[in-house]
Amino acid sequence: MKILHTSDLHLGISLCGIPLLPYQKKFCDTLCKAAENADAVIIAGDIFDTSVASAEAVRCWSELATKLCTERKIPVIVCAGNHDGAARLASCADLLKSAGLYISGAFEDAFTPVIIGNTAIYSMPYFNPTDAAAVLGCKPTAAEVMKSAAKKILQTADPDKCNILAAHCFAAGAVSGESDISARASEAVGGADRIPLSAFDGFNYVALGHLHKPQTLSRPESKTVVRYSGTPLPYSFGEAAYPKTLTIFDTETGSISETEVPLPYTLRTIEDTYENILAAAEKDEKRGDFMRITVTDRYVGDGLFMQMKELYPNLLRFSGRQYESSDGKTVSAKEAFEMDIVTLAKRYCAEHRGDEPDSDELKWLAEAMEDIEQNG
Repeated sequence: MKILHTSDLHLGISLCGIPLLPYQKKFCDTLCKAAENADAVIIAGDIFDTSVASAEAVRCWSELATKLCTERKIPVIVCAGNHDGAARLASCADLLKSAGLYISGAFEDAFTPVIIGNTAIYSMPYFNPTDAAAVLGCKPTAAEVMKSAAKKILQTADPDKCNILAAHCFAAGAVSGESDISARASEAVGGADRIPLSAFDGFNYVALGHLHKPQTLSRPESKTVVRYSGTPLPYSFGEAAYPKTLTIFDTETGSISETEVPLPYTLRTIEDTYENILAAAEKDEKRGDFMRITVTDRYVGDGLFMQMKELYPNLLRFSGRQYESSDGKTVSAKEAFEMDIVTLAKRYCAEHRGDEPDSDELKWLAEAMEDIEQNG
């Protein structure tokens, strides 16, 4: 059978203040069409962008789930992500099972599989290591919790079935992207929440969500295929560099394939001199794209911004000539604007206190960023 794997829909997200929900609705139509050739759909977390989603985002999710489960009779397996309000997402979960929608909101839900044909799918939501460790009686780290949970699952799993784990977490060796804010904050404090790939040994396929870049992780000594499907749409300019896809896992062959998602909007970056940008704009047939423009030979002012805005009406980010920072290093406005929050915090402390933030301060910052992601 074929399993369609996607994740990180982030329904309701905005890009530089532009609501993307109209475009996400178009993607939902693409997902329904792609699922026609699948026997089941896994969505590995972050259905919504905030824990208290807007009415429009909830309506979009309801329509998508209805089209897949009720109209097309395709089972959909969902695990809550760190952006989702797990309890809200999983409300009426027992009732929804009769319609073919299986939602794991609580950590304990991970130990009851969804059986579809020759396949058992275990769905593990994003968890707090301390709370999850109390359930399992293990050390309160993400790695130990996942190891203990996987061991408990596989002890009772049917070895004659294809056993799949869907989870929302940060696997060791995976690469985070520009819009992976909480993951990048975690990296800055040592990556304590990373889970070694060995924790997944024993499963046939591990369908992951959390990181926005599509990537397959594997170890030579293991037969387990670990895969991040990535976001189905680009949610930052950094994500425009790689194609957006849906992943298909074939339980018979153990192979994965990708279906490219036609994008309802395009992100582009232009970095050049003022005169070159003006000259190129005259021939540019795609000036309606969402744009990030850097002028390399002029400082940015309101007048220059408005001029560029007339040429590119969907200009979202605009920066200009380099300036010299207080430490004597030359930093472009583009680089300063795109620095992640941890780097900015380190530079701020260095310039105003004369030292870098300590480990406790970085931990508090990571926790604050995660809280902002979860609760808006």
